[in-house]
Amino acid sequence: MPIRPANFADLLPGAHVCAKAFKDEDLFGERIHPNRSAFPGDMYLFFLRQLRKDYFDGRTIVMVSHPKDQPSSVTGVAVWTRKGPGGDRMAASQSWSAWFTGRFLIPAYNWLGSLIWQNRAADSAMVDILDRAMPFTEHYWKTPECLENWYLALLGTGPEYQGHGYGKELLKWGIERATEEGICVSLVSANGKDGFYKRYGIDQEVGWASEGGKENPIHDIAGGMILFSKKFEK
Repeated sequence: MPIRPANFADLLPGAHVCAKAFKDEDLFGERIHPNRSAFPGDMYLFFLRQLRKDYFDGRTIVMVSHPKDQPSSVTGVAVWTRKGPGGDRMAASQSWSAWFTGRFLIPAYNWLGSLIWQNRAADSAMVDILDRAMPFTEHYWKTPECLENWYLALLGTGPEYQGHGYGKELLKWGIERATEEGICVSLVSANGKDGFYKRYGIDQEVGWASEGGKENPIHDIAGGMILFSKKFEK
């Protein structure tokens, strides 16, 4: 299935794909968007604002999949972030205009948009839950053997497109980049999805995103297995 780097116009349909893909998922659905049944058209706003930030992050590549005969359509989205010194080099090579847009214009745009188009499906106290949970597990990405890696921050395909290979191709993109560099891949698996990633060599179970006791705001979220691959050989 064909994939390509996203352009800015892809972010809106990509956000709708993610909203459908994660509608019933424990974290993005149940916890962050408890009112999604009452406001089914609002959940995409959460993903749209995040994808805008990712798009202008110098360490991050947003990839989309599409049907062979419809290159402008979006069937799936993957957000890949290069962690470690390699990511720092990517960010340093970013153009000044892209850096300025990501650092200042997009946050302002998202903030203004949140006032005009409120995400009524979300619990406002839960929107930043991932940021608050990160300190409990970030040490896994700081060990010498795991410092350099491509991190799959998000992978979602529309329910009507699942099982057709779009997710596999979006996953393989990051694996190919890691192979080129001789480094590993990392991710946090949604509940029940770890078997999919393990089939492609991302099979080293190192921990859980929910660990750390009740101080971790996602301590009771289902899933969240932290997976690393071994270093892919060039």
